[in-house]
Amino acid sequence: MIITATNASFQQSLLHELAPDLTPLLDIVFILLVFFMLSAGVALQSVDIKLPTGVAEALSPLPSSPHLVLEIQRHSYVLGGRNMSQFSELKEAVSTAVAMQPDREFIIAGDREIAISRLLKVLTYLQSQGIASANILMQEENN
Repeated sequence: MIITATNASFQQSLLHELAPDLTPLLDIVFILLVFFMLSAGVALQSVDIKLPTGVAEALSPLPSSPHLVLEIQRHSYVLGGRNMSQFSELKEAVSTAVAMQPDREFIIAGDREIAISRLLKVLTYLQSQGIASANILMQEENN
């Protein structure tokens, strides 16, 4: 039996052998794409908070000046004894309280079990309303 190759099939096999295999290149491009997507910087937002310099400054008695206590609970907010389940209700209550009594100081009290995102949301809103400072109510722990 004699096998002969025609001129056309010989040229196709020669071109197939000379053409590079792009599969490894695609693997590398995919790995680089995943790396760049995971390492891309995420824009983070922050709230400037002045931390106390010492323990004595951190725990001072509650001011005797007129103040509003804003309590952040797990599923609700309490401002001046009024319980609100939605953040939009809190916004309205804060705006009303500031308009009626702009000289009052805000004192924020929160449960230890609340998420930090709820506290930051409240602090960001207070800052956007022009309230430059708010005290955070703390209870001293006895170890």
